[in-house]
Amino acid sequence: MTTTPEHPAEPDPVAPGATPTADGAELAVGQDVAQDVLQQAADALDEAVERELEPGELEAMDALDTPHRLLLVHAHPDDETIATGATIAAAAAATGTSVTLVTCTRGERGEVLPSVLAEHPEVDADEEALAELRVQELAAAAEALGLEDRRLLGADATGPDGEPVRYRDSGMAWAPLPDGEAGGDGASARAVPAPDAPAGALSLAPLEELAGHLARVLREVRPQVVITYEPGGGYGHPDHVRAHELTLRAVEMAEDPSGAAPWSVARVLGHVADAEQLRAGLRELRAAGLATIDPDGALPSLAVASEEVDVVVDASAELPAKVAALRAHASQVELGRASLAMTNGLHQPLSGVESYRLLRGEPLRPAGGEPATDLFAGLA
Repeated sequence: MTTTPEHPAEPDPVAPGATPTADGAELAVGQDVAQDVLQQAADALDEAVERELEPGELEAMDALDTPHRLLLVHAHPDDETIATGATIAAAAAATGTSVTLVTCTRGERGEVLPSVLAEHPEVDADEEALAELRVQELAAAAEALGLEDRRLLGADATGPDGEPVRYRDSGMAWAPLPDGEAGGDGASARAVPAPDAPAGALSLAPLEELAGHLARVLREVRPQVVITYEPGGGYGHPDHVRAHELTLRAVEMAEDPSGAAPWSVARVLGHVADAEQLRAGLRELRAAGLATIDPDGALPSLAVASEEVDVVVDASAELPAKVAALRAHASQVELGRASLAMTNGLHQPLSGVESYRLLRGEPLRPAGGEPATDLFAGLA
């Protein structure tokens, strides 16, 4: 006859401090104690974090869950799409990539296309009405690009009057160069703030103040890559130049270890164009009967030699999204078949390929090598 052996009786639990037996109670008690210690340590850490870290610092820790984080700084609504729209759309569509746009002003002093003035005559003499229209256009453009996180510089802070901080469009005028000063590419004038630039104009505001607002955003978002203008602001607009300056200063401020949740941006890029490719594109538009700047004359500051282009983002697949976003900026942008024009009526090539020059950070392009094709190339 076959019999089934009985299971051994479970040992009685051993009370803390009691002499363990040789039947395994020592091991069981040791595991329980270890688990209790680990749980207590975890609870203590959670309590310390909740007690000591500010909400913004907690958000900064959460940001690290996204592998790639891109932040762009632009001066006015529409700049983000004209210069970097395809790049934004491609990054927003990429898995594991977050995109944040900081716009410095509401574009209150921008010139408006006649067709829009006919529909919205109130914006002709009312800067607040134009600001509201351009912010609405920015929202529509961001939706077309798939951009969810957009902010106005300083809007998270309050001024001495208790109102949210707000920086205004400086407007632009052309002034002759001082005697003895030579302009780039034979230029005889430079862009300056409009003579009637308002109080609170971006280009006139203190640099440290401006950069401080952006530094807070950098510490929260913790981007590895930041994009703004090259030093000349694209074509010299004083607000673009100021955006470039405040961005570089904010990056320095954000990594200061004495600040809350310091963060070091790995790479700062400025939007540029290959000068020879730009000239070729302008010639094609001229041949098609469109007005352009002189393809063989002085080019704006964004035009650089090919060896100065460090990253080329081919986001041609996102060109439809960029076109949709440009249409959203109807007060400022007029579209051709393969071009866009501002209120001056001068057309420029429209493309889903966008180029950048390294302003700060580890080199991307070896001497004599090809430009990188990924904004995050070489970054963990």
